[in-house]
This record gives sequence, structure tokens and C-alpha cells, in this order.
Amino acid sequence: MKVFLSWSGKTSREVAQAFHDWLPFVIQAVKPFISTGDIDKGKRWSDALSSELTETAYGILIITPDNFDKPWIHFEAGAISKAVDKAYVSPFLFNIDPARVVGPLSQFQATINDPDDILRLLSSINGRLPDDQRLSFDVLSREFELLWPDLKKKLDKAAETQDLETHTGFPWLYNADDVARRQEDETTKAVWIVTGDVYRNVMNDGLKKALQRNLDRALTHTFVMPASEAGSAAKDALKRISAGKVGKILFNEVPEDEFREAAVTDYIILNPDTDSMMVFLELPISAGGFWIKVKEDSANSLVVRFKKLAQASAAL
Repeated sequence: MKVFLSWSGKTSREVAQAFHDWLPFVIQAVKPFISTGDIDKGKRWSDALSSELTETAYGILIITPDNFDKPWIHFEAGAISKAVDKAYVSPFLFNIDPARVVGPLSQFQATINDPDDILRLLSSINGRLPDDQRLSFDVLSREFELLWPDLKKKLDKAAETQDLETHTGFPWLYNADDVARRQEDETTKAVWIVTGDVYRNVMNDGLKKALQRNLDRALTHTFVMPASEAGSAAKDALKRISAGKVGKILFNEVPEDEFREAAVTDYIILNPDTDSMMVFLELPISAGGFWIKVKEDSANSLVVRFKKLAQASAAL
């Protein structure tokens, strides 16, 4: 029985390859298909894909924080769901919050990166086999228990490289969505945002959604911003966003001249009081929207600078 593995992006491809190599050892009657290595060179890709889908009995979509909103993964999801009953298509959510998966992908029963849930996925695949090829649940469970460490090792390796992916294609250059994703990481416990214009960055779609989701999970966001009319309007908007949320938004308003002297651009600081602190700096270029991660020694200096600035303003 053919199982189609759909992927988009480096991490997604690594996870798909891990399942491709591992599945036949657990369920011998399964033949996984992944477009990276299973289409002969010189063969038209679209023809090969169409042919494979007509013979596919199960589809697995490898969804990561980098590809859940990409057109290609949605295209393949649509193609698979046309060829396979919707009940036999499962997005595999690799280290992404299920709440982020909306739209067409949300119609499928997803599998999370958890051994119990992966076993349930295997049980569903096994149930799709003809009676004479189907494993008993006891045998399937035993095979899974024996071979799970091999898959886990490969998934853990894929997770190690996941943070290196960016939408820009360069590991050192981030766009707003990349920075937003790092804000939403489960290791983030507090966020400082230093900005002279809340509306230009924080209120755009990607960073605003990250702020809203973090407030839902009880994070505190501290804004260091200039004291001005525009700042007052921004405070009111942020207060409306945080109304009814379990998380908090705090404000440190700094005299405008002092703020402009200390902050030449926007900064987003994650976990400012811990060893896992990260500082992202927006490049002050005309195109805007691009960020870099500040090296540790410089990041420490920036955090100290903004803390002193905030403390001084609080004393006024």
C-alpha cells in the first residue's frame, strides 16, 4: 500500500525522509513515496505525482512552523485529498502549535510529534491495509516500541536544524514572521519590545498575532517607547489587545529625545533576565522588515542600556 509523504522546506523534507525510511520496517506492507528521491530523473514531475496519487491509499503532510502557511503545502494537501478519502490524510505537526494550523489543513485529523499519537497514526495506516496484510494491534505496538528510538533520533536531529530556517533563505537574516515565530517558541517566557513606532512593526499581522498568542499563554510583554501623543494612542491600542487576556502588557515611556538617542532602530528582546536571552535588531534600511540576531556580548550591552533607560524613566 502506498503512503504519500508531502513536504515543503528543509526541516519538513528531513522529517518526511525519516518517515519514508522508517515506516516499511514497522509495517512491511507499506510503500512510502516522497518526491525527493522516488521520481526518476528525466521523468515529468507533474505526471509522476499524478500517477502516484492515483495509487495512494494514505497521505501524510509534514507541517512545520516554516511551511504551514506556504501555498505549496496547501496545493499538495488539496491534490491528496482529491485522490484519497479525507479520513486517510493526516497533517503531521512537527513542533508547531495546532492552534496555528487553520484553513484547508484544519479539516484533517492531525498527528502531533508524540509517540502515542504517532502510534495512533500507524494504527490508522495499518487499518487501511487488506485483511491479509494487516497487523494485529499487539504486533504493531511491539514493532513500534522496538523501532521508535530510530525514528525519534532522526526527528530530534531535524529539530536541531529547525531554528536555522528563515523565510529569507539566509540563516543570519530574519523577516518579521521569523522573529514572530521565535517569540512564540515555548522557551520564550518574557518579551521586551523597544520601538519608536508601535504601529509600524508590532501591529503588523505577523508580530501582532505573536503578541496575541503569547498573551493567551500568560507571557508578559514590556514596551520601551517614547512618551508622545502617538505613543499614548499606541498604548490604548495595546491595552485593547490585552483586555481579557491572561498575559500582561507593561509600559516604560521615555522622554522622546532620550529614547531617540538610545534606540536607533527597533529591538525585540526575548527572555531578558535569563541565559537564553536573544536580541533581534531591525535593520534601519529603507525597505524595512528585515532583522538580524545580535551577538551575545552586544546583546547584553543593549539589554543593560534599555533597562537603565526604563529605570530612569520610571524614577521621573
